[in-house]
Order: sequence, then C-alpha cells, then structure tokens
Amino acid sequence: MILAFPKLVSAAEEELDYDSLSQVESVLEEQDEDFSFAQIVKLLMTGNVKGALQSLWEKCTGNFVSSFVLQKEFLKQMMIAAVIAAVFKNLSDAFLQGNAGSAGFYVTYMVFIALMTDSFYYLNETAQDLIQLIMDYIKGMITAYSIAVVSTSGVTTSTAVYEFYLMVIYGMSLLTDYLILPMIRILFVLKIVNHISEEEHFSRLCSTLEKAAGWLMKGFLSLVLGVQMIQSMILPAVDSLKNTALEKGISSIPGIGGGLNTVMTTVIGSAVVIKNSIGAAGILILLVLVLPPLLKIGTVVLAYIAAGILLQPVSDKRITGAIDAVIKSGKLMMQMIITMTVLFILSIALIAFSTNVNYYAG
Repeated sequence: MILAFPKLVSAAEEELDYDSLSQVESVLEEQDEDFSFAQIVKLLMTGNVKGALQSLWEKCTGNFVSSFVLQKEFLKQMMIAAVIAAVFKNLSDAFLQGNAGSAGFYVTYMVFIALMTDSFYYLNETAQDLIQLIMDYIKGMITAYSIAVVSTSGVTTSTAVYEFYLMVIYGMSLLTDYLILPMIRILFVLKIVNHISEEEHFSRLCSTLEKAAGWLMKGFLSLVLGVQMIQSMILPAVDSLKNTALEKGISSIPGIGGGLNTVMTTVIGSAVVIKNSIGAAGILILLVLVLPPLLKIGTVVLAYIAAGILLQPVSDKRITGAIDAVIKSGKLMMQMIITMTVLFILSIALIAFSTNVNYYAG
C-alpha cells in the first residue's frame, strides 16, 4: 500500500504559523513600525541573517537621527538657561549683600528646578511608555514562541515557559510600578530639597534609595534567570524522554520504521529552525524598539553631565549638586530598561538552547 500510493514529504519547508504571530504584529502596528515580525522571521529561516540585520539597521539608524534632532532644541535651551543662571548668581554675590544675594540664589535655583522638573517628566514618561511597550511585546512574543516550542520539545516545556513568562511580566509590572519608579521619583525630589540649604540633610537617604533600587533590579534579574536555568535543565529533558520512547517505538516497526524515524527527525529539525528564527527575530526587534528611547534618556543624562561640568567653575555648588537629581534618576531608568532587556534576551537564549535537545538527541 505504501509503494502503491506514494506521497511527497516536505517537512523541511514547514509553513510558518502566522496566526501565532498576530499578537506581536499588532503591538508593532500600534507603534507605527514599518517592518513586519513575520518578515524578519522568514528572512532568518532562510539563513538570510544579513538581510534581516540590514532591514532592522536602517530602521534603527533613522531612530538615532530623529532622537538627536528632537534633543537639539532642548539642549540649546538648557545651556542658555544654565549660563544665564550662573551669571545672575555671581553678579548677585559680587554687587549685592545680605538677603539680596540669598534671594538671587533662590531665583536661580527656582529656574533650575523648573528646568529639571521638565526634564525629569520627559524621562519618566519615556521610561514608563517603554516599559509598557516591552511588556506588551513580550506577551505577544512569548505566545508565538511557546507555540513553536511545542513542536520541538513538548507540551510540558511550552506550558511551563508560557506560565513562567506571564509571572515574570506580572513581577516586572509590580516591581517597576510600585517600587523602582516611585523610588526614583522620591530620589529626584529629595536631591532637589537636599541642595536648598548649604548643609545636606538627606544625602544618606538619597544614597540608600539609589543603592536599594540597584539591588532590587539585580536581585530580580538573578532570581528570574536562576529559576529559568533550573527549568531549562529539567523540563526539556522530561519531554525528550517521552519523545525518545516514541521514536524508538516507531523505528522498531519492520520495514518502514527507519523511514518514519527519518521523517520525524526532519520535521523536528524544521520546527527547530522556526523556533530559533522566532527567538532571534524577537531579540533583534526588541533591540530596535528599546534603543531609540534609551538613546533619548541617555542624551538628556549626558546633557546634564556636560552642564554640570561647565557650570561647576562659575556656579554655586548647590546648583551643580542639584543637577545630579536628573543624572542619577536618568541612570537608574536606563539601568532598569537594560535589566529588562537583558533578562528577556538571556531567557530566550536559555530556552532556545535547552529545547534543541530533542533534535540533537535524535
């Protein structure tokens, strides 16, 4: 019967399930991105890594240029205000005595508070929008990735991966919304208040908040990667044991066992290509989404660092100290975004390597 009714097997050209990518595609459409997740996956599936990187690099380069253009006017206004404020403060100290000099300082300080508050609001909005984007993107990405994991490893691993990522996203939301971002806001206010008087009253509290935020991010990263590593060591091996028993049973069928086993190995190999392509595309697109906002935050931080360097010789030390409020806050926001991005990339890499066990074992 098998010889009488032959059928062509094309497992190596297994079609990509576009329905599983619909959620992540909708996230990209909401961001008005002009590239397709499925298109990048198809390029990687055919081995055209250069084409995928070139497509994303063009988009990334455009974002870099637009980020610098948007910050150009802001930097100009900040430097003009900083120079005027410094000149006004020194003239007040040189020609006016008593309360007039103090009044000049407080006027100068109010100008800087207004400028720094506007900058901090910009940083806060940029970081919040990016965090929400990362979580929405991961939700869509992990849905497609979990479906791909089923065909390479098994239902046990896929279900565990999906549930684990849902818990990670929930944990990230709680950590950022109720701990890290509020701590950064409090740190910003305390640093401004700390430099109103010549004696610093909240320096130790500011230092403690800054260290606590860093420890929370490092602890969350270590915890998630530790749990992910344990899962990657156990769950794929359990599914591999089940699939190995099935493969041995099929290969033991007289006459056609060897052919069926070869077909199964080819199917698993095709599924591995699709799974790894989805993972690689997810990482590359995440970098494209994260880099422009990260660059905007970094540009503001660098601008305030430059302003502090230029103002230190001519301005009051309390003003240059208050500038650190934006610098420290911006650095913590960048650290938070980088931590989430690294967490996602390393998790995808761990899942990709561990769920290839069925193919290598076969």
